[in-house]
Amino acid sequence: MEFDDWVCLEAGEDDYVIERFEVRVKGKKPLVLNKPSYSKLLFVTQQYLNIKLEPAKQFICESVLDTPDPLSFDEYRRMREVLEKHLAK
Repeated sequence: MEFDDWVCLEAGEDDYVIERFEVRVKGKKPLVLNKPSYSKLLFVTQQYLNIKLEPAKQFICESVLDTPDPLSFDEYRRMREVLEKHLAK
């Protein structure tokens, strides 16, 4: 899946301040980060979800940075599956 210019105009690390970042996965304790830097947010999310770097970047960008209402990981996964099926047509 490619990023369009209108989705992420500037992906700079100083473009935002996240007060609290929380991810919940069934069967695990929640991941909670308070005021994380981008590098910490990326690294810890990647480790917590046990995914590679690019999917972790996409998860953070699509579920947090590019939305007024953050998504859960399950919502993100479902959204991504629908978009990939739609784009494959």
